[in-house]
Amino acid sequence: MVRKKVKLAFIENNTERRVSYRKRQKGFLTKARELNTLCDVELATLINSPYHNEPEVFPNNEAAISIFTKFINLPEEKKSKNMKTLEKITTKRIEKIEKELEKVRKENKKIEYTNQMYGLLNGEEMPNSRHPEDLNDLCYVINKTYN
Repeated sequence: MVRKKVKLAFIENNTERRVSYRKRQKGFLTKARELNTLCDVELATLINSPYHNEPEVFPNNEAAISIFTKFINLPEEKKSKNMKTLEKITTKRIEKIEKELEKVRKENKKIEYTNQMYGLLNGEEMPNSRHPEDLNDLCYVINKTYN
């Protein structure tokens, strides 16, 4: 049986939201235990829920305080080495998209010059408003095509 994709949006119904919270919290803590056991990773989780007065801590308060203290006492460069912030993720994504955009622009320019070259070969006139750099690029495409 295949699960349907869950729409990530605020659950309006309070009862459904509470049930969903319990299931997801249980799954999250199970994954934390598995990661701790299977990979021998020191980890602590702190879940501050509107449904409980006290925050829920894994593995226990003392161990969590010890782990959080170790993290706080790390030098700043070690702390931020593997830490991902929304700003870093967004910046990296923007850079990747800008590279892709530049690649597409170059490809479009090449296609444009190739089409113009074939148009000139078919007797079309060269537009007078061409910039000298555009003419150089057109010459490059012509040389690359016929050499």
